[in-house]
Amino acid sequence: MTPARVRVAGVALALAVGLAGASEVRADDSAGSAFVRSRAVDGCTTFETATRTYRSADGRGPTVSLVGVVHIGDRAYYDALVEELERSQVVLFESVLPRGAFGTRGADDLERQRRTQEAMLFLRGLAERFARANGRFPESLAELRAFVVTRDTRLAKPFDLAAVDGWGHALGYARRGDAGYAFASLGAGGAAGGRDAELDLVLGPREPFVPSTDPKADDRRDLYREFADALGVDLQVRSIDYDREGWIPADLPMEELLDRLWRRGERSVTIEMLSNDGGLQQGVVRFLLSFVSKSTAFKKMVVQALGQADAGGREGGGLGDSDRRLIIDERNDAVIEELRHQLARADAPRSIAIFYGAAHMGDFEETLRREFGLVPDEARWFTAMSVDEWELPQVEARIRRFEESRESVLASDPLGAGPETARIELRLQSLRRRAERLRATGDAPKP
Repeated sequence: MTPARVRVAGVALALAVGLAGASEVRADDSAGSAFVRSRAVDGCTTFETATRTYRSADGRGPTVSLVGVVHIGDRAYYDALVEELERSQVVLFESVLPRGAFGTRGADDLERQRRTQEAMLFLRGLAERFARANGRFPESLAELRAFVVTRDTRLAKPFDLAAVDGWGHALGYARRGDAGYAFASLGAGGAAGGRDAELDLVLGPREPFVPSTDPKADDRRDLYREFADALGVDLQVRSIDYDREGWIPADLPMEELLDRLWRRGERSVTIEMLSNDGGLQQGVVRFLLSFVSKSTAFKKMVVQALGQADAGGREGGGLGDSDRRLIIDERNDAVIEELRHQLARADAPRSIAIFYGAAHMGDFEETLRREFGLVPDEARWFTAMSVDEWELPQVEARIRRFEESRESVLASDPLGAGPETARIELRLQSLRRRAERLRATGDAPKP
């Protein structure tokens, strides 16, 4: 691999592992379970993530599943994960969003007022996005929701949470002429007027705000998309429909992440790079990605390194100390707080899934064992991406070799050959599928 490709591999892995994540691979399960691995079989190298379900030792009470994911992978991978997640009544998913996107519940009226105001600010931002694309403000909350969800299904549940104030009342929305609108909460009393907790909250557009008629005015370049394109895979956020019953965002707001860094006088290189679309760091990554796009050698390096990455380990796995604390530990605390809330409900769900980057899973597992007394079942593994280095003649040669091995086993021990021939047959099935794909597409590994 050329020096340029080596450099981009390092930068790209920092991106993929730092936020998408890989948890430490441990041989000793007593020290924690593995949630990622890479394997090389018959000229095909795969990167896989694990799912584990945790329950009490006596089998009673609710179950919690840790569904590890990497944010770039094959579409079939995300389809399989969705099928897995549909087994749970509640799914707590990863999504760094603005304040106001995580609901309006609070311990007292003052907190409910504050969180309702934050929710209205979040909705105002979405209304402005609508106006930039359509040259007008939405006619209704339903029209605004349809617009938002069409562009990013992760915003479906945050929108629904923000559209209900801290006292359980639906927010009002009204157009005011061509260039105005107002969101409104009637406060604790649920009726117009009042003071203190019953005070009405009203929010209109920022001044001045002139709607644009440019449908591309809100477009931004997506570094994750460019990284996925370079590997020939898909994006998690574009492959999964998050607008599902029981799917709930559980994360820290972006403002909170930045506030914590500011209060501690720290920097997060990862957050800065992803949040600054026009920054030098993103430009360098994009330039380097152009050298390795669709390269089999580059993809193999990424797949192998993801499977060996140590991002969930105690030493930080290549993340800086501030990145480690913020991206992993402190965001995990927000998820566990939501898990406690769900389990404390009078109608607590019987099954909950935590759907997060695999980097987070080691810490989640430790908390489930220590605080909740839950123990894991056997892992179920899902192939996120793979790289095939063999061409059709090599695959066909390996098929013939296994066919000969199967005949040899049957000839020498026809009565006791069941397990061995079953193992060979599984390998043959995989190889035949690869051969069919190569014949149909004419695909060949790229240098």
